[in-house]
Amino acid sequence: MQSCSGNLHLLSKIISISLSSGSNIVAYKLLIFDFDGTLANSFPWVVAILDELAEKFNAIPVDHSKLDELKSYPPRKIMKMHNISIWKLPAILKFTRSRMKTNGESIRCFEGVDAMLQKLKDNDIRMALVTTNTCETVRRVLGDDLYNLFHHFEDKVSLFGKPAALKRIIRKSGLERSEMLAIGDEIRDVEAAKKVNIPFGAVSWGFSNLEVMASHSPEHIFTEMGQIVDLVLSPSFKFDQAV
Repeated sequence: MQSCSGNLHLLSKIISISLSSGSNIVAYKLLIFDFDGTLANSFPWVVAILDELAEKFNAIPVDHSKLDELKSYPPRKIMKMHNISIWKLPAILKFTRSRMKTNGESIRCFEGVDAMLQKLKDNDIRMALVTTNTCETVRRVLGDDLYNLFHHFEDKVSLFGKPAALKRIIRKSGLERSEMLAIGDEIRDVEAAKKVNIPFGAVSWGFSNLEVMASHSPEHIFTEMGQIVDLVLSPSFKFDQAV
């Protein structure tokens, strides 16, 4: 549990980012979403197969009592802690995608995703999706109507392949980098956006600890789904109103 001083520090960080991001007019024309942990609440499903993954790939089992602690660590540290070498990642991702495709019926979107995506579409905001998951799983979870709202897709991206995927989206979009916003829930998401020099919005409801995400200086922090729409459609919106 975070201390009172820790919570105050996080609140101060969020307000600082919010005020600085609200000082300029925002004119994002393309939002690039991560899927798992940002649009889809897939973490409980992943937790349920962790022991199976550890046994199959000779990894050190995850201590389920320390899951919250892991949310503060970057992926390479988590891999090292559990004896997962980088050469195992393609096989692990392939296995996980296959299992999710055939046995992922319990995965649902976060509350408010449908209204948020539809509102963006209704206001001519273009959307893209960059994910390590498959388009088949994304379509099943979102449903055809929401899936078809997206203009660009990059699926089956490797764990550390998001910078390259974002570059492909940038080229296909024909927009300036300042006109697009990447949105995600993990440390590797914000790192990928920084590498290709596009603004980033961190969500509070996904995997990585929000204080850790804030320490990477994202341009925006979203603590509620509706704030994404508020930012894009109301340039003068300041997040300190919602903190």
